[in-house]
Amino acid sequence: MKIIDILGMSLKNLFRRKIRTILTLIGVLIGTTSITVMMSIGIGLDKTNEDFMQGMVDMNVITVESYYFPDIDSGSGFVEAEFQNLNDEAVQKFYQIEGVEAVSPELNMYATIKSGRYEAGVSIVGIDPKVMEAFNYKVEKGRLLSEDDQGAIVFGNSIPYHFYNPRDLERSGGFYIGDRGMSDEEPPVDVLNDKLSMFYNTYYGMEGEGRQRGYNVQGVGILKQNWQNDYNVYMSIEYLKKIKKEDERKQRQMEQSSEMFISPRRNSMQESEYERILVKVKDINDVDEIQEKIKEMGFGAHSYADMRNETKKQMFIIQAILGAIGGISLLVAAIGITNTMYMSIYERTKEIGVIKVLGCFLGDIRKMFLVEAGLIGLLGGLIGMALSYGISIGINYIASTFMGAQDPMMMEQASVSVSIIPLWLALFGIAFAVFVGIIAGYFPSRRAMKISALEAIRTE
Repeated sequence: MKIIDILGMSLKNLFRRKIRTILTLIGVLIGTTSITVMMSIGIGLDKTNEDFMQGMVDMNVITVESYYFPDIDSGSGFVEAEFQNLNDEAVQKFYQIEGVEAVSPELNMYATIKSGRYEAGVSIVGIDPKVMEAFNYKVEKGRLLSEDDQGAIVFGNSIPYHFYNPRDLERSGGFYIGDRGMSDEEPPVDVLNDKLSMFYNTYYGMEGEGRQRGYNVQGVGILKQNWQNDYNVYMSIEYLKKIKKEDERKQRQMEQSSEMFISPRRNSMQESEYERILVKVKDINDVDEIQEKIKEMGFGAHSYADMRNETKKQMFIIQAILGAIGGISLLVAAIGITNTMYMSIYERTKEIGVIKVLGCFLGDIRKMFLVEAGLIGLLGGLIGMALSYGISIGINYIASTFMGAQDPMMMEQASVSVSIIPLWLALFGIAFAVFVGIIAGYFPSRRAMKISALEAIRTE
């Protein structure tokens, strides 16, 4: 028999018992819809989490530390940390790794910035100005640092709101930490136009005596809101090196003049030239590989991609569980297809006998029943997929409406995608429904092949 003949007979047999075929189709479409919607929710959660993390942090940046702790093997409970100096030589090594876009060493210090009667304690980060754009620093006002800047600083978005009047604080007896939050009030200091002075004090427990002279600084920019840099002030790393050298020179002078003074810098730990080095990777898919290469050099390395990988593992487990829950419905549908095929055999015993008497191949009988089962799976899968897209749109609409009611700022953002059905999932759902149908029709088709032609004709 030709395949077109088998297909025609299969369609004719399916529509001969319309109610039974429709009921079987309903089982398949429910199963297909269940597994597709369940998996789409898992994919949506994964995508939402991915977008959230990428919006909050730069997933392509690796943070390199001077101390590296190798993995603890099963025979030892303690490993000694490996130390590598983070210096300009290390920066050049990282630049030579294929796939690295930019490298920036960092220095840190804590300082007080004053403007008139207002002041703010801030964390100063020294950074290479020429790579700020590569590391996605974006300004809300002003500009980024340039290589020629001397004493120029760029403020994190919340820092201008940290300025306060110490006398007001003393009178109130309170404790103040300013933050932008949802406030529409202007900060007390115009950091881009007001005169600013920076005081660097590294001597803990010593008021006034340890404080250096003030450095005149000029605010040139305010960064866009980003929790990674909202609470830092950025300046050229070369200028910060200069300030630190002056501090160390003054510190040595104080140590020589006072035996009671103990430098907070003196400890048993080795120190690097830089606190850390940031490595920007071109492709997020190369982060893990480059991170391992850095570790092989003896440096400690970590990135938000580590957290991303762990989250993806958890999301995969969630998707598998949701898919398994939906798969139960498709399993029930498979039982329905099997039952339909067995019923069809008993109703078409004479037809099967005639086909055998006419000399048709047994394989043609098997193909006929497998095609019928596959068609049930295909039609149920197609209808179920269309229903799945409709349910997915409804879920996303309800989620967007609910989140918009909880947080009005969400209304200004793109619609929330709790359920996502990519093309591969749609094709997989339809293909899986067809596969389940064929598997469900396999044993009934074998039963049809074993029917005796003479017994079938005599029975009828």
